[in-house]
Amino acid sequence: MARMLDLDAIYRPVQRDLDALDGLLRAELVSTDPFIGELVSYVLSTRGKLVRPALTCLSAEAIGGGERERLYVAGTVELIHIASLIHDDIIDAADLRRGTPTVNVQWGNQIAVLLGDLLFARAFDLISRVRHPQVAPAVAEAAVRMSQAEIKQTQLASEPHSNEGAYLEIIEGKTAALFAAACRAGALVAGATAAQADALADFGLAWGMSFQITDDALDLTSRPEALGKPIGSDIEGGKVTLPVIHALRSGVEADRAALLRLLAMPSPDGMVEEVRLLLGRSGSIDYALRVARGYAERAAAALGDLPETPARESLRELTEFVLVRPR
Repeated sequence: MARMLDLDAIYRPVQRDLDALDGLLRAELVSTDPFIGELVSYVLSTRGKLVRPALTCLSAEAIGGGERERLYVAGTVELIHIASLIHDDIIDAADLRRGTPTVNVQWGNQIAVLLGDLLFARAFDLISRVRHPQVAPAVAEAAVRMSQAEIKQTQLASEPHSNEGAYLEIIEGKTAALFAAACRAGALVAGATAAQADALADFGLAWGMSFQITDDALDLTSRPEALGKPIGSDIEGGKVTLPVIHALRSGVEADRAALLRLLAMPSPDGMVEEVRLLLGRSGSIDYALRVARGYAERAAAALGDLPETPARESLRELTEFVLVRPR
């Protein structure tokens, strides 16, 4: 288990790709306008763990090919991800992202919207350079699903609910679909068979589900410095996540009533801690982590028929890493 927290070791088979990706993105986003250059430099300096590009490149490496085109795909999925986060922060009125002020806080909502639009446009310029006919449609479909899921989440956010199926549908569209597309596209540019591309897409989808469910649990159990945003921000933002859904469905009546009362309050001091106590009493955080583990196991199983390579081993290790991030 010692290596599971070491992303550098997990990424080693594609570290050269990830190093090259930084140069590619900076070259693609270069601008003669100093203000746009400042915006681009800011968002590129606050990127996270590069999980989506890493999955793209590991999927390609597991098949064995697509050296240049895998970078175009990796750049595309990273730019889509960054753009979606910028727009999410506007919707959520978020102040921090990975411990630094959000674009909307630094420059206002209008500039943030337009910067997100610019990154989306550049992403689809990048993917247009990939020759494989199935790659751009796969990525575009994931982007459509992300937008649809965001709309549905916003629609449901005004009222706490216990509909686990709706929650799973939202996170599949909002998070897991892009992971699946990244893995499928990486495999395809490397020359994968249809069965191999399907297997890696299945891996990406299940891994993405595990990633998001774990992230929702981290929102209530981690430390702010580890999570990169205030603890309980999902709860305060009105997002109904799996621990809340389980507690509303399975908690005792008094705890359910107390939870509903807290969720209806305008985020007073101490509300998040009270919510955490209620969720702990009903076993709801543990339940969410068990569901996440089930998806991680499904992701690992999807790798079964791929050739045994260092890249496949890294993908398998990611199915363990996703569950043991600091919390």
